[in-house]
This record gives sequence, C-alpha cells and structure tokens, in this order.
Amino acid sequence: MRHGHRFTLVAGTAIATVGLLCGAAAAGAAPSGGAAAPSGGAAAPSGSGGTTPAEVRVNQVGYPTGSPKVAFAMLPGQVGQVGFTVSAGGRVVFRGRSSADAGPWNAAYRAVYRLDFTGLRRTGTYRITIRAGGATAVSPAFAVASPAALYHRLVLNGVRYFTSERDGAAVRHSVLQREPANLTDRHALVYQDPRYDSNDNLLGTFHRIGGPVDVSGGWFDAGGGYEKFAYTASYADGLLLLAARDFPGTYPTLAAEAGFGLRWLAKLWRPASKVLYIQVGIGNGNASNTIQGDYNFWFLPQAEDRMDVKPGGNPGPSAYFVKYRPVFPAAAPGAQVSPEFAGRFAADFALGAQLSAATARQHAEHLLSLARGIYAMAQTSHVSSIITTFPHDYYPGTEWKSTMLWGADEIALADEALGAPARQVRADLAVAAHWARAYIAQGHPAGGDTLNLYDNGAIGEAELLQAMRQAGGTPAVAPQTLLADMAAQLRVAEGLAAGDPFGLGIVLGQGDATPHAFGLAVTDALYQHYGGSAAYQAFAQQQLDFALGANGWGSSFVVGAGDTYPHCMQSEIANLAGSLTGRAPIQVGATSDGPSGIGNFVGLGTVPGMRACRAGDFKPFDTKTTGYEDNVVSWPSVEPAADYTAISTLAFALGAAG
Repeated sequence: MRHGHRFTLVAGTAIATVGLLCGAAAAGAAPSGGAAAPSGGAAAPSGSGGTTPAEVRVNQVGYPTGSPKVAFAMLPGQVGQVGFTVSAGGRVVFRGRSSADAGPWNAAYRAVYRLDFTGLRRTGTYRITIRAGGATAVSPAFAVASPAALYHRLVLNGVRYFTSERDGAAVRHSVLQREPANLTDRHALVYQDPRYDSNDNLLGTFHRIGGPVDVSGGWFDAGGGYEKFAYTASYADGLLLLAARDFPGTYPTLAAEAGFGLRWLAKLWRPASKVLYIQVGIGNGNASNTIQGDYNFWFLPQAEDRMDVKPGGNPGPSAYFVKYRPVFPAAAPGAQVSPEFAGRFAADFALGAQLSAATARQHAEHLLSLARGIYAMAQTSHVSSIITTFPHDYYPGTEWKSTMLWGADEIALADEALGAPARQVRADLAVAAHWARAYIAQGHPAGGDTLNLYDNGAIGEAELLQAMRQAGGTPAVAPQTLLADMAAQLRVAEGLAAGDPFGLGIVLGQGDATPHAFGLAVTDALYQHYGGSAAYQAFAQQQLDFALGANGWGSSFVVGAGDTYPHCMQSEIANLAGSLTGRAPIQVGATSDGPSGIGNFVGLGTVPGMRACRAGDFKPFDTKTTGYEDNVVSWPSVEPAADYTAISTLAFALGAAG
C-alpha cells in the first residue's frame, strides 16, 4: 500500500485533482535558493556521446563490520566479469570479481552485478572502483564501522525530525526556527464526521456536535500539510516508545519526544465520556472552494493562527476551517470504536506505563487504566471496514487484528512492570494469544503485506514473545508459532526481492518502498532477538542498503544519511525554513517514500508560496513502472511522513544495538 493522499487545488479559475501537496513555485516565480545536484552516485547517461556510464551503488551510510556487504555495478550490458577494488586513501584493501548478474534494470542499464565484499571487516572510509568492458566507475564514500558508529546519529536525527514537526506551544525554536502554531486547537470544536466524494472533495458542510476541546500539541502528519491524524500518530509514537523503553539512556532526546507524542494522544481519549477524537484539521475542502482545506496553502504553521477569515479579510471566510480546525470523533460517545484505534492507543498508553513504572508509579497506573479503558471499546465483530482518516483513502488501511495483538501485549507487559498478580498477567496473555492466532490465521500470501503502518503483526508477535518470556511458566502460545509467522513474512518479502536486481522486498511502484524496507529490517532484528535463525540476515541488510543508497537511483531516502539524499522535500517547514542545497539547515532524519509508481508523477501542480527546488537528474534511472525525482512538486518521492520516519528510527536503533 501507499499513502493515498489527494487534494483539490485551485490554480487561477481551474480546479485540478492532483497528488498530495504537489506544490512548486507560484506560476512565474523564479527559483529561490540554489538546488545543488547530489554529489556522487547520481550521474546521468551522456546525451551527446550516446554512451551510458557505469554506476556503482552502495549503502552510503556504510556497513557494520560483521554484516554482509554487497554493492552493485550498473552496466549498459552484460560482461564476462566485473573486477572491483575497495580502497581507502588511495590504498587498495580488498579486490574482487563478480559474474553475478542480478538482471536488467531499465533500457539503458541492462545488467546489474552484485559486488560482494563481506570479507572486508577493517573499519574505515572506503570507495569501490569497478572496471568492466573498458568502463570504470567509482562509488560514493561509505564506512565500515561498528553498528553504533553507523546508526547512533541517525536515531537522534529521526527524533529531531519529530521535534521539527511539533504543533502547539511547546516547539523548539532552535530546530528550523519553529514558532508556536495552531494555538486555536486549545479550544477546538467537534464536528460530525465529514463525507467526501470519490475525488476527495468535501460533500456538504460541517455540523457541530460538541466542544470546545483542547487538542493542541502533537505532530503534523506529513511534510505537505499540518493536519494531525491519530491513525499515523498512534503508530509512530508506539515505535518511538518501544525504542525509548528498550534503549534507556542511549538516546538523550528520545524519551522526551516520545512522551510529547503520548501527551497529545492522551488528549484525544476522553475516558469519562468514552469518546476518542481521531483527526484535527482537513486537507481537502470542497470542489467549489467555498470551504478550503490545508492543502490550498503553503506557509509555515504559525501562519494559520494569523489568517483573517472574516468577510473581506485575507484569505477570507473560505479558510475558516484552516484557522479554526475541526475535530472529528471515531464514534459517538460510548459507542465502540474502530479496532485499530483501540489496539494502538492501548499499546501506546501501556508502553507509557512501562516507561513510568519505576519512577512514577501513580502515573503509570493511570496510563494503564487508559489502556484498558480504550481497549475495551474496540469493535471486533462485524467489522466490514475500519476508519483511518477523513477521507479514508489518505490512508486506505484494512488490517486490524495485529493492532489488537499489539495492544494486548503491552497491557500484559505493563502489568508485569507494575507487579500485577500472576492471574492478571495470564489473563492478559490469553487475550494477546487469541489475537495472535487470529492474525496468523489471515496468512501471508505471495505479494502480501509486511511490517509498516498498515500491518503491525511483526511488532505484535515480538512483544508477545517478550511478555511471555518475562511471565515464565507455560506460554500462552508456542513461541515457535510466532517465530514461524515472522519468518513467513520475511519469506514473502524474499520472494518479491527475487524479481528486483537490488533485492528490495516489495514490488517497486506498488507500495511504500522505503518504510517497507525498514520494516523488514526491523522484523528480522526482532526475529533474531527472540530466537529466530540468521537465515534472513543478508536479506535484511539488503533492505537497509536499498533505503540508504544501494538502489537504482543511487540516493538515500533519509535526509542527512549518506552522500546523496533529498534536498527538495515536499515539506512546508523544510522548504520555507531550511536550505535548498542539502546543507544545513535541513530537516535531518526525515524519511521519504523514495521510488513510486510512474503514474503518480503525472499532472503534478503548483501551490503559491512554495520555493521552487529541484536537485539531481534521476530520470535516466527510472524504469517503465517506477520513478524517482528530488523535486518539491514530487510528493510521491520526497514527501516525508511520521510513519516513514518512525520505522526508520526504530530500525536504526535496533541496528545500532547489533
């Protein structure tokens, strides 16, 4: 699956439906700032000589000393062998040859050779030089180092991304000069859930049903807008809370940022009235533009509070719901809520309880009470569809049993942390085991999903293994059953990787490539940690390699990681408060989708106020089905998102731990 954002954009008098925040500069505006071309690994075939230069693709962050190490040579055609050297400071430290052609990439690059240099374990900074068929090429620099040396900084960068995306009063001005924003959310009004047509145009108007309520704070959902979605925030914060729990004290900013996210989620669940709020703000307005949405504007977030929405003001009454953002509930007070919300919120609150158990017991007990309360509100029978966001196809999720598993796990772990009676822990584990069996029964067909925003099964299974390990006694479900299912997910991805020269475990162009790659790395790390074999270690390393530069385009998809990474993200904050050159100040840690279906790049529009930015020339590396470009108009490639960055941050934390 992919992010299914759509919005209606007004350009002059024409209305066009285009991909989420496909902004560029206003019509006729000159580019602002300089968009430096990425250095290394992104050279395009020559247009004059008609020759296609060889390329070397590597993980630009680097390779752990004890891990498999594979780079790739992209060539215009097959050769007998590719000779290569790995050098540091002009001195060759490794020599190798490869005849392992992984298959064609596109019409220009009809052969991709795997270059295995796993035998190199000496730490240092290196480059690979290839010689094949009379052609030579040199890779970007990369490191061979300990896992902590490679990934520790990237975890902190991921946390900093979330800090840069804070809403409300508690922003950090030192991070991209953020200022307090959307303070109107302190007194927001609650409205009946909106309806949208098939083009994501709002139907009718809003009908107030409650409020005011304080829903200030939280994180923005993604780079191209300032709405706040409980669906993505509950997933993202759960992953940050997991990392904070499992690596205490290792990352000084992590626990505080995860706690910031949890405090906003706690504002959304009102146990007294048994109502859950799941969305603040709208991306899309109506087709006539008499009600505008967030995607009609491109500015820094504090500008929303400064809008004059009175008659005759600028921008006037049509932007009323951009300044005074509506709040939508998951269900009527006291009614059951969609199960993925109940499960993930329960997991978040119970993780918070685990983090607080040793130092703030009363607060931990309160959080555990919140977890139990919302978990009990889950609708788990006759679930024909789930609620995610408004409109639904921003995030077209369907799977929910994994979130019920995750929530039950964390409640059991919180009970253990607080010293609950054994009978209570056994009862919680029995609930988790029920949902584990239900999740496993769904199966993992060829081409099926793996760990990401839409499927949390690997996290749920790993946390159940941890809870049973801590509880002791007879396990509620056989650990081998859970490990076998995690292995099944990895095998599904391995099967898909067989069709990709760079070994990505998802079909390019058909889903969120980067978060799935990181999700597979997380799955294998958890699988091995809880007793699984090392059978998928090389495959998992290849997923990290892909996301960090060892792919057809030679770009890392994490800002600040490697030599070539997005300079021109579709992020209002990065675009307006950061540089356009790839040099500081930038929105470090931001993780984007990377390559996307070629059809998603058609008809990209403009939003007044955006600084034009384009970096590099990646088009020569596109395939018939998949493209990538570093251009502020290109939401399919370079829009960062909370769920993308949370899974990369957890992957780096697990990677740093070895």
